[in-house]
Amino acid sequence: MGFKHWLNNAGKHLKGLSKSQRIYQRSHIRNQCLIASEFGSSGNRDSALIKNLNGSGAYIETRRRFRVGEVVQLKFPLHYLDPPIEVTGVVAWTGADGVGVKFQSTGS
Repeated sequence: MGFKHWLNNAGKHLKGLSKSQRIYQRSHIRNQCLIASEFGSSGNRDSALIKNLNGSGAYIETRRRFRVGEVVQLKFPLHYLDPPIEVTGVVAWTGADGVGVKFQSTGS
């Protein structure tokens, strides 16, 4: 199953989330989740948690510090039988516990 297909059908994968459990940002719904991932820049990746996700970006909980505008890579599984998804994005904002990432490409 591809990344775009999964995100287009996220409701089926994240059943039971109420409106109060979703984060609305502009016109895209960010689906709350908890996905272990590899996240970093310049080939230096660390473990991190994806806390919410949609087709345009994600919130990544990480201890590592990044700069707004920094290009980052994210690798994570959507299903244990499928190969991990790898996407590239740009840090859109930073916070005390993580960063918001806007995806540049989503693969197939």
